[in-house]
Amino acid sequence: MRSKAAGVLISTYGGADGGGATALANTRRNATVSATRQHVTKDTATMVPLILSAVLVTISARSLTSVETVPKGCEWRMQAIEGDGSGEEPVLYCQIRTINNSEHLIGNLTQTQADRVTVLMLECSDVLFFESSLESNRQGSFLSGLRRLKELKVENCKIRNIPAAALYPLRHLRRLSLRSHNSEWSAMTLELHPESFRAPGRSCVNGMEVLDISNNDIIALPDNGFSALRSLEELYLENNAISTLGDRAFVGLSALIKLNLSSNCLVALPPDLFQSSRELRDVYLHNNSLSVLAPGLLEGLDQLQVLDLSHNELTSRWIKRDTFSGLVRLVVLNLANNQLTRIDANLFHDLYTLQILNLEHNNINVITESAFSELKNLHALTLTHNKISRIESYHFYGMYALNQLLLDSNEIEYIHPKAFENVTNLQDLGLNGNLLGGVPVGIGQLRYLKTLDLGKNHIESVTNSSFEGLDLLYGLRLVDNHIVNISRDAFSTLPSLQVLNLASNKIKYVEQSAFSSNPTLQAIRLDANELEDISGVFTNLQSLVWLNVSSNKLLWFDFSHLPTSLDWLDMHDNKVTELGNYYDVRNTLKIKMLDVSFNLITDIRENSLPDSIETLFLNNNRITSVEPNTFINKLNLKKVVLYGNEIRFLDLAALSLNPVTSDKDLPQFYIGSNPFYCDCKMEWLLRINHLSNLRQYPQVLDLDAVTCELSHSRGAPPQPLLNLKPSNFLCPYETHCFALCHCCDFDACDCEMTCPDKCTCYHDHTWSSNVVDCSNAGYTTVPEKIPMDATEIYLDGNNLGELGSHVFIGKKKLEVLFLNNSNVKALHNRTFNGVKSLKVLHMENNMLEELRGFEFDQLENINELYLDHNEIEYVSNQTFRNMRNLEVLKLDDNKIVDFTPWQLAESGRSGTRPRVTLDGNKWSCDCDSLGRLVAWIRETGGDPSKMYCADREDSETVADVMRRCNDVDNAIATSVVQREVIKNNQLLGGSYVPLLAATLVAVIVYGVRIFHDAAAAHDSNDDRDRLYDCYMVYSHKDEDLAARMIAPELEQFGHTLCLHYRDLHLMGGASYLADAMVGAADASRRVVFVVSPGLICNEWSRPEFRAALQTALRAAYRYKLVCVLSGDPLEPMDPELRALLRACTVTRWGERRFWEKLRYAMPDVVNNRASRRGKKQAEIRCKTSARYSAAPTAHDSWYKSSTEDEAGSSASSQHYGSDQLNHSYVSIDGRPPQYTQFPACRAEVPHHVYSTIPDAPPQSRTYFV
Repeated sequence: MRSKAAGVLISTYGGADGGGATALANTRRNATVSATRQHVTKDTATMVPLILSAVLVTISARSLTSVETVPKGCEWRMQAIEGDGSGEEPVLYCQIRTINNSEHLIGNLTQTQADRVTVLMLECSDVLFFESSLESNRQGSFLSGLRRLKELKVENCKIRNIPAAALYPLRHLRRLSLRSHNSEWSAMTLELHPESFRAPGRSCVNGMEVLDISNNDIIALPDNGFSALRSLEELYLENNAISTLGDRAFVGLSALIKLNLSSNCLVALPPDLFQSSRELRDVYLHNNSLSVLAPGLLEGLDQLQVLDLSHNELTSRWIKRDTFSGLVRLVVLNLANNQLTRIDANLFHDLYTLQILNLEHNNINVITESAFSELKNLHALTLTHNKISRIESYHFYGMYALNQLLLDSNEIEYIHPKAFENVTNLQDLGLNGNLLGGVPVGIGQLRYLKTLDLGKNHIESVTNSSFEGLDLLYGLRLVDNHIVNISRDAFSTLPSLQVLNLASNKIKYVEQSAFSSNPTLQAIRLDANELEDISGVFTNLQSLVWLNVSSNKLLWFDFSHLPTSLDWLDMHDNKVTELGNYYDVRNTLKIKMLDVSFNLITDIRENSLPDSIETLFLNNNRITSVEPNTFINKLNLKKVVLYGNEIRFLDLAALSLNPVTSDKDLPQFYIGSNPFYCDCKMEWLLRINHLSNLRQYPQVLDLDAVTCELSHSRGAPPQPLLNLKPSNFLCPYETHCFALCHCCDFDACDCEMTCPDKCTCYHDHTWSSNVVDCSNAGYTTVPEKIPMDATEIYLDGNNLGELGSHVFIGKKKLEVLFLNNSNVKALHNRTFNGVKSLKVLHMENNMLEELRGFEFDQLENINELYLDHNEIEYVSNQTFRNMRNLEVLKLDDNKIVDFTPWQLAESGRSGTRPRVTLDGNKWSCDCDSLGRLVAWIRETGGDPSKMYCADREDSETVADVMRRCNDVDNAIATSVVQREVIKNNQLLGGSYVPLLAATLVAVIVYGVRIFHDAAAAHDSNDDRDRLYDCYMVYSHKDEDLAARMIAPELEQFGHTLCLHYRDLHLMGGASYLADAMVGAADASRRVVFVVSPGLICNEWSRPEFRAALQTALRAAYRYKLVCVLSGDPLEPMDPELRALLRACTVTRWGERRFWEKLRYAMPDVVNNRASRRGKKQAEIRCKTSARYSAAPTAHDSWYKSSTEDEAGSSASSQHYGSDQLNHSYVSIDGRPPQYTQFPACRAEVPHHVYSTIPDAPPQSRTYFV
């Protein structure tokens, strides 16, 4: 522990002995120079061959990695030479479909190039699975051309077995890694032959040194399977399913040094398993199901240094005094996560060199006297998560070298005063999660102790004598106890204290200057307590950089009570109403992160924040005002979170910044979940992110979460900001006269605008929108003094009767007019004279009875016309003649008898006929007059069941008459002869009912495909077993259409898809592209080809893509092809593409019944599910990303974990939302601690690693407390 802390301090201050080291280096350098001069001739003669050798190696590597020597589907890479961190060697990396394709790739190399390949990596696809086989290599053809191959890596190739002498040609192979990941493909396991690794020749000995066959789903290891590997030093068998080991499985492995059998299914090990491997140093057996260790299993392994037996089911019945007998060189022993209940004397009697012993997560409740007495060299002992209740004086007898002792999460309620007498060199002591009622009395004997964890106990008070004697202690954790007060001298005996954690207690009062005796304190946690005032508590701590006082009851706060050294301050979840700065110390503070969220703050001013601030959390307060220039001098600002407040109005100047240089990112603001009132002064909010080119305003990243209450909302709820236009941001006015208007003093003046009585008027910030709202004002005529520049007029809810001529004359800018619900009975031929800009007219819910044809002559630019719910009986054919831009026409619920909507002109804007609704009208329903209406209904998708007949009964609809007319049209001849033929037909029984019933059953059972096409005919049982229903080929420019529109729709109907850019790993050369596309097509029942201008200009222009697609769509599979046309007309096309389109089923995106045609072309879903039950389904990997990133709901990761603790309060946990830590302390730099030079066997890292927080931390440093 001391070396780690010293390392941090040396890196900060440059080292304590830097001068001495420099002088020593200079002395050695001079001596070296002198010796070099004396022996220059001799050295030159020696160095020349070495230089020439290095040049030749460099030239060889450069030649080898040149573009010309790369086979198709392969590439050259450089990797570090194993065991030599300074050198690199070339690796030939090839992506293949199966291992069988490797010979074709290697065959492209010349013999000279093949002789230079010493390292080869073969990788199969991890998306499309194809079985590989080495059976064809029985005759010694596998990679036979690579005679000098030393290292071979095979990844993801699904191999079922390794036959005898499979590696026969590879005489120089030293390292083999074969990882098939067979577990990804159910029922695929790797089987080993007893002679899989046997070499040819009289001796049959293989020179391999490293063998990695992990991740293969191997079930059993046969006898003598590795006996030919006499030179093998490392064997990796982890992550398989090995449950059976032959008694002679490792016979012949006399040179074996490292063995990894972890993460398998072993229940027991043969007694003589290691009899031939006496040189073993590292053995990893963790994560199995071992419940028995045979006597003598480890006997004779006197070279063993690391033994990991964790995560098994071992009990004290089988871990006895002879289990580890003779392991005199053992350094690391891991017995964690087993079922041990006691530690007896002499259990570790031969382990006098052991340095790390891990016994955590067992059921140990008895430790006999002198159980650890033989462990004279033990440095770290972990006994966490057991059932120990008492620590007696004899428990740690003789452990003089112990540095770390972890006793967390036991049931300890008593510690003998002399328990630590024999471990006085202890530096890290963990007692978290026990039942201690106070600080242990004998703790003062640990003079070298640096970290002490007493969290999660029942300690109620601490005094100046509690820690007396701990002069070197710099980390103290008292989290989650029952401490109420902190007196002035509570920690006065800890002069070296740097990290203090008092979180989650019941502290109500901390005496002023309580930490004055601890000038080196750098981090304090007081969160989740009951503090109401902290003034004067931290003022004199000039080394303090990290302070957390969140989740208390603070009522008052002022920056002047903080030390100027503070860098990180968390005050969230208190009751502070104002960020006080009485002495205006904003220029002297160094705070970079400030969290004051979840308080009662009401306003933010420029002096409310220190100028050094970088990250600021103000969310979930009661802020109503942010003053202009609040952030103007915050030059280092990066993030401000203001969401969840009560801000209704925000001036643009409130977000203004000093100009940000182009080499820095603009600050990020979050302002969502505020009740903004968006009038004309808030229009800037819509375009705030377009002001970034000015570099004086931040980026607002949650505009999609901003809603606006509009000044002219007409009772509508707040609207999403991104749905609004600039014309929606309005301010009210009574009168207005433009500066250039010279007649405002006269009554008759067009450029003077006066809002009529009983009306409200609004304008936007440029006066381009002018809204006059006279709704429900009691008018019987149209008001005379409506402003001439009005763009929207609301006259709904009045009683206007007849609308005379020229009532809207002069309103040349009028675009929207509401006259609905105003009892309008008639329109004159000049009613809308002068309003040629009108686009939307609402006349619904009035009393109109007829439209003679002249009413709307002047409305040439109208887009939307609403005439529903009137009393209209007659509509002239000339009524809508001039409406060339009409897009929406609503005539619902009138009394129309005869109307010809198909005669409406096409819209000049959309190029289509208007969308007309005619539900609820009454029509002339004779068969002759309904013919054209029926065709129009079918074309537009109308609903004839809501259209009633005028000359029929009230309940009869147009749909009923259409069916009757169809029956008449389709009726067969009714001659007596024909009736007699049908009557006497015994098969039909005189009726069509059986025939119709049989047809109906067939359609229900077999679907529409009863009238099968070519595609359906080819859907054989074999085809139905394919992995995917559809492989979709498209351009990367059509990603939105293919992956976000077509694919989700098909997947919703149960189809499984393979998408070209989503699911295929498109890397490597043209050969791999062809293999990938052929494999995807073979694994799919259909191929959907999206043809668009983007595809023609990009992918189709590349020869390798065209060739790959043609190969995938070879003649036998042409029936599977479905083509989707997208975009503008695609002519002219090249002949190859035109021929492809002629051979497939074609449908066009956007045409009517597109989805029906596409689903019909797809294979049947029901049978599809049944035939592929249990197979791996395709993952939907593409999700539509939001345009704006969501506002953060918790702190960023760089300090999230710094405020978390396993003893944090529930409120605190809810605020941060991160997983609680399983340790007491973590290193400051976030790196896992390095206890020894031996490799770790598990991902978990030991507990209680302290490190000093430097006095001058760099900007990006993370503080974990």
